[in-house]
Amino acid sequence: MLTRFSAVLAVGLFTARPAAHAQASDTSRLADTSRKTAHAPGEVLTPEGRLVKGYFPGSVNGFEKTISFYLTHPEVRPFPKPKYISVDKIRSMTVHGFYFETLQQKGKSLHVLACRLVDGPVQLFNYAEEKGIPVPLPIIGFGLIPLASIPYTKNHWYLKRNDELTVIDRSRFVFEVSTYFADYPALAQKIKQKGKDYQYQDMVRIVTEYNRRPAAAGSK
Repeated sequence: MLTRFSAVLAVGLFTARPAAHAQASDTSRLADTSRKTAHAPGEVLTPEGRLVKGYFPGSVNGFEKTISFYLTHPEVRPFPKPKYISVDKIRSMTVHGFYFETLQQKGKSLHVLACRLVDGPVQLFNYAEEKGIPVPLPIIGFGLIPLASIPYTKNHWYLKRNDELTVIDRSRFVFEVSTYFADYPALAQKIKQKGKDYQYQDMVRIVTEYNRRPAAAGSK
C-alpha cells in the first residue's frame, strides 16, 4: 500500500511549486477545519523540494512511519478519502504555524516526523509513542503548545544544533543533557543536581533557558 502511494506521489500527486518559491507560499486560501478533525491547513516540503498545500494532521506528539492527509477540505461534501504517505517522503511539514521535520541522524532516517517545540541555536523536537487519535493543535495562539498532552512516559527528545541531531537516552538523561549544555555551566549544574524544573519532562524549559543565556546574545 505504501509503495503504491509513494509511486503516485512521485508521478505528480505532490506537484506544487519548487522550494525556491517556498517563502511565497500561502495557506490562507485553504478553509480552516473545525476542532472535530485532527487535520488542518498546512504545507509539506518533499525531499525533492516540492511544496504542497493541503490538510495535514497536527499534534505536538509527532508521527511515525506514515501520516494521512487530504488535498481538499476533509469536512466538505463529498467527503474525500484520506491519502497516506511515508514520513520519509517528507522533509518538513507546517500545520497552523507548528513545524515538523523528518529526523535524520548521520544521513539515516529515524522514520519519525517530529514536532519542533523550541527553535533557536539549539532546537528541540519531540516524538511521543501514542495509540489512538493525536491531540489536535490549538487553533488560537500559534505560540501555545499544549505540553500537558505529551505522554512523557513514552516520549522521545531530540536536540539539533548546527544541523547535527542528538537523540536523548532517557536512562542517561542527566549525563547526556548536562554534557550537551556544558558550555553553560550554571544550567549544566542544575541538571546534574536534578532540580525541580530541570528533569526529563522539563526539556522545553531547559533548551529555552540555554538559548536565552547571556553568552548567546553576546555572540550574535
